[in-house]
Amino acid sequence: MLLWLFKTPDEDAGLTYIGDIPVISNFLPEGSASRPGVKRDIKYIVIHETDNFSAGADAAAHNKFLLTNADTQELSWHYTVDDHEIYHNLPDDEAAYHASDHLEKNGGNLNGIGIELCVNEDGDYEQTLRNGELLAATLLREYGLSVKDVKKHQDFSGKVCPARLIENGRWDEFLDRVARDCQALKEQEKQQGG
Repeated sequence: MLLWLFKTPDEDAGLTYIGDIPVISNFLPEGSASRPGVKRDIKYIVIHETDNFSAGADAAAHNKFLLTNADTQELSWHYTVDDHEIYHNLPDDEAAYHASDHLEKNGGNLNGIGIELCVNEDGDYEQTLRNGELLAATLLREYGLSVKDVKKHQDFSGKVCPARLIENGRWDEFLDRVARDCQALKEQEKQQGG
């Protein structure tokens, strides 16, 4: 079933799978320092990398990190992606603290869904990218956005992030693959009578 056919704009997509990749919802506690609780319109998908190369620093580990520090840090994002699963840390329609721009009117925190891509040394980075591309495409379709609305953390703060994608000159490749995935989802929607 295609979820975007049955929801109103800017409410949480309620994803449980992206293809065969499980999406595990484990939201940060309401009222915690890491969860601003601000509802907003979604204008961007903001891509990050965790910059944590340690073995075991996968999506589950980052989910645990967020939950452990929720009461003490203004740090949060919506999805954490690795090579075998995705954690959903905040509802899509809530602002988060991921783009280093506070809650500025047209900023990434207030208007963007933050996606963190894991770069742990014992993970399959290429599969993590693939999973992140599929998630980004699905969210673009869910919220009526286009590939031009996929941003880097760098676009809001100047920080070189997602560092590996930028430093290896692969950002445009990432966007091209997201665009292909969007087209495939659109064709799937047509085939299912959408």
